[in-house]
Amino acid sequence: MAVAKLDGGLLRQRRGTFSGVRGVPIAHREWLPDGDARGTVVIAHGVNEHGGRYAHVAERLVRDGWLVAAIDHRGHGLSGGRRAAIERFDDWTTDLDSYIRRVLVDAPRPLFLVGHSLGGLIASVYALRNPEVVAGLILSSPSVMPPAGMSPRTVRAGRVLSRVAANLPVVALRLDRVSRDPAVVRAYMDDPLVHKGRLRARTGAEVLDAITEVQRDIGTLRMPLLTLQGTVDQLVDPRAAPWVDAHTGSADHTLHIYEGLYHEVFNEPERDAVLDDVAAWLKAHAATVAKAP
Repeated sequence: MAVAKLDGGLLRQRRGTFSGVRGVPIAHREWLPDGDARGTVVIAHGVNEHGGRYAHVAERLVRDGWLVAAIDHRGHGLSGGRRAAIERFDDWTTDLDSYIRRVLVDAPRPLFLVGHSLGGLIASVYALRNPEVVAGLILSSPSVMPPAGMSPRTVRAGRVLSRVAANLPVVALRLDRVSRDPAVVRAYMDDPLVHKGRLRARTGAEVLDAITEVQRDIGTLRMPLLTLQGTVDQLVDPRAAPWVDAHTGSADHTLHIYEGLYHEVFNEPERDAVLDDVAAWLKAHAATVAKAP
């Protein structure tokens, strides 16, 4: 059962929780437009962060009449679960499915899915498995390739480690490289809901398996696709976004490469231009896509 409350402020926001896989409480929030919404945009955030960091994205899209929604993935933000640790990647996609089918059951369609970084991987897996639900997919700096320089031997060793020491902290991220904007970096580092520790061994292995699934199945993706990538991304391999665009099975695919931008293209000094690109793509596709049930 979802528990929700409506907040005031510049944007009308509804917040609540629902019970995810194995009873883990999953926090969610929706930003509501005035009047009837033209559709719903669901955001899947990246690793270590939370959905609340996308309020400025929501503000831009709510202005155009969209209902914008986000969960905090298990192990992140206000949701339950061990920080930076999962038992199965499918826990993330199943929680997302429960959110869309239960909490957002009456939300207006069409429904578009936005995924950033790890959220781009979660969104890709979800869209590939549930094409009847998602009208279009937007990927921002998607984590759909192993880190540059990771050898097959390292991958095999990581999978072994995940079985014998699942919760061992192993992967450190350069948190100071999320954006070129010092204010964004400071806010990120000061945010108590952002996890600053290492990813755990099993989490890393589960992510690698999900990457393998996306690389195997991306040619079956038929829905409209927008992919966004900065050229100086130091947290995911910047070759991943062009690879997705080149290998998708969709006839309707658009790739924006932003010269000089870091990982969080929605939080770079050029963020307004990036968000305008997203808003324009959504507007163009809102009237043309088949409405998902």
